[in-house]
Amino acid sequence: MIITITPNPAVDESYSIDNFAPGKWYRAKEVVRAPGGRGVNVSIILKQLGYDSVASGFLAGHAGSYIRDDLHSRGVTTNFVNIKGENRADMFIKDQAAGVETAIMEEGPRVFPDEMERFFLNLERILLPRATAVYMGGSLPPGAPEDFYKETIDRVKKKNIPVYIDASGTPLDLAIEALPTVVRIDERFAGERSDVPPGILENLMEISKQIFDEGVDWIVTSYFNRASLFCTTKGFFLAEIKQFKPVTYRAASDALTAGMIVAREERMGIEDTIKFCMSCTLQTVSCPQKGLPSREAVESSLGEITIEKL
Repeated sequence: MIITITPNPAVDESYSIDNFAPGKWYRAKEVVRAPGGRGVNVSIILKQLGYDSVASGFLAGHAGSYIRDDLHSRGVTTNFVNIKGENRADMFIKDQAAGVETAIMEEGPRVFPDEMERFFLNLERILLPRATAVYMGGSLPPGAPEDFYKETIDRVKKKNIPVYIDASGTPLDLAIEALPTVVRIDERFAGERSDVPPGILENLMEISKQIFDEGVDWIVTSYFNRASLFCTTKGFFLAEIKQFKPVTYRAASDALTAGMIVAREERMGIEDTIKFCMSCTLQTVSCPQKGLPSREAVESSLGEITIEKL
């Protein structure tokens, strides 16, 4: 069983508005609501790829009830810790005429030490004995210590379970010290680690190599909108989507990681793994609904991915 951990889940609200500008009133052409947060997104996409998972983390209030009920309706099993307050809402304003998206994200409810203790107790007693892989990612809620991911990885690795993480800032820096199996970083995080502009490929390779040398198996770095850099045990690979018409980039990295989890569960080779997870990204950014259409759609677009060994 694959476990996903989302410490700060959200309700994603997407509004389609043409020619959006501050200071005006609009009537949305379309409104889409769905559960959100990195781990939640990964669980949804895993289910669409034919894999069951257990979504965990912290849920609060009416928004938390909505997130749980919606996940159940999608066939995703949940095992969240209930806390006080209200889960956050993330608002996305899609200007279809301009082809841009604006995001406004709330902070989330505060997590207290006793609630954190309940989470780790639940993780070790109930979730980890069933786990074949663990994914964790996204922002941390107020009250959560910056070493939350590091401590979680330490506990998971004691069970010899592969760990995937997609985070940023100090929480990710600390998590890397615990040596997760797969780390996904974005260009902002790469920029924080170096004075060189993050868009330079050689710089991304250097940062990835530093993390690899610390003992992480795979490092995936975003490289502009349609490409990703993969640092693996067989060297560097640059993968690119040939052409696509993106609807949203919101869950692109979550689709990539979900695809990688599936590929590694099925023991695909390195290049097949890269093609599969990039095709998951392609299908997700092209899909107007949450996640991707199906595994069949992913497999049908594998030919749209090019790979270069660097």
